Amino acid sequence: MDKPSPRESIISSNETAFVRGCHEISFAQSDESVNELPLIVAHTLPSGAIRTSRGFATSDGFMKARCYICEEGEWKWEAKNLAGRCIETGEFQAMESPLPGKLSVSKHDPRQLQYDSGKWYLHFGDNAYRFLDAEENRWKSYIDQAAQAGFNRIRTQLDSPIGSLVKADGKRLNLQTWDAIEERLVYALKRHPEIQFELILFGENTEALLKFGDGDLLSHLVLRYAIERFAPLPNIHWSIANNLSIENEAVQSALAMAGECLYENDPWNSLITVAGNRFAPPPAAESKWQSILSLSSLGQVIGDAILAERVKISKPILLVEDRGEHQHGPRFPRYFFRRLFWGTLLSGSMPTYRGLNTDSASDRNYNGIEGYYDSCNGGHLRYGAHDLLKIKQFFADTKISLENWKPNDTLSGSNPLLVKSMISDNATQCIAYVANPESYAAHSPNGYDGMHSDQISDTSQTFTTFTLALPFSTGKIRWFNPSTGEWNGSAEITKNSTTLLTPTPGDWVVWVQRG
Repeated sequence: MDKPSPRESIISSNETAFVRGCHEISFAQSDESVNELPLIVAHTLPSGAIRTSRGFATSDGFMKARCYICEEGEWKWEAKNLAGRCIETGEFQAMESPLPGKLSVSKHDPRQLQYDSGKWYLHFGDNAYRFLDAEENRWKSYIDQAAQAGFNRIRTQLDSPIGSLVKADGKRLNLQTWDAIEERLVYALKRHPEIQFELILFGENTEALLKFGDGDLLSHLVLRYAIERFAPLPNIHWSIANNLSIENEAVQSALAMAGECLYENDPWNSLITVAGNRFAPPPAAESKWQSILSLSSLGQVIGDAILAERVKISKPILLVEDRGEHQHGPRFPRYFFRRLFWGTLLSGSMPTYRGLNTDSASDRNYNGIEGYYDSCNGGHLRYGAHDLLKIKQFFADTKISLENWKPNDTLSGSNPLLVKSMISDNATQCIAYVANPESYAAHSPNGYDGMHSDQISDTSQTFTTFTLALPFSTGKIRWFNPSTGEWNGSAEITKNSTTLLTPTPGDWVVWVQRG
């Protein structure tokens, strides 16, 4: 019989497991209560380091404990009860694998992300807030089509208005709900291990966060249970809250408490973030516990809010909310999102799409969880994310990672509404996105009122010229069509300042290499 592939055995209970996968041990338990998490497991890694986790109960009567496999070689574990008595010991062999693993901050650039495999993470996010909601029954088609469309990070709320994490008595965890959540996360993990999930712990429920800050025991149990059950999964990281306003000290204190709890109790170092109000700077940006910064805005096609944060701190920045196809929707979604994705990337950040209104229950119309292509074919979406795969193709063709690249719009005329540009760390390569909109007046991505140029403009049907002022005088340019994924000609350059004419009307990407 053939050995199981890493994708089939990402979560293993055997004597062998895969690096960047997960290993778990199980014990039968007779007591259904989970309020004490009565199992402590110390994992000794091949390097000699020790990571300690606690057990979690499942509705089928088992107490389990997991570890994320971050090293190759022999692992040993010892399980004890709360009194310190050894229950069982064991070991397993971790074998190298092609799995991507968890996300981490890039070892080469503190503003970028990578998989634990070392591969640069070209981020394309989607907001699917109710993906884990038990009432949303189209979750399989959603995640399969998200992978097909090129998304690799899904923001979703751990708790929802319908599927409560605690029982009606408010005293115990609802294990059936947790099991259903895990089913969806593990389904995605085994089929699409490259897709990462940001679990938003408190959603937009500020009262729940304040309750945690007041020391509510059940709230703290929920957080600790989430850590023990989900943190060892290779596709999980955390967001504390979404659209959080931190205008008072009580919210700030509760946020800090939650962040520190995650940072100190997650032995697998899962990334942590929090998303504040739209147009507000990232909350608690300087905090040690916050590893990535989340921004919300409208019309960030030139990335001005991103660039403002980059000069303050060297952490990865994610644009997690902008216009959606229905929420504050643009008139020409496909062009807007293509322009937004390129503009965000070349501003040194990471883009996120929003299609349906996934913070509302499904109504077979514009709300809820539905596969991207199903939504397009049903007329609910207008192909807003169709060019995402073309962007991935560009980076695959050029073998470029944006680690240590720097946004520099002065290279292309200092008008980023027309042309956005970025340069490599050694100044030997440059990428410019020629947006060429039919209108770029009255652009103001700082409010809701009025019609903004990014919202109403399509691509211009005229050719456009622009000048590149390069730090080298010889080299080669190649033209890439961002809506077709085709390369369209090349030319040699022989001077620093070069005026270029687009091959056809519309928007284009130009890649420049020093000769």
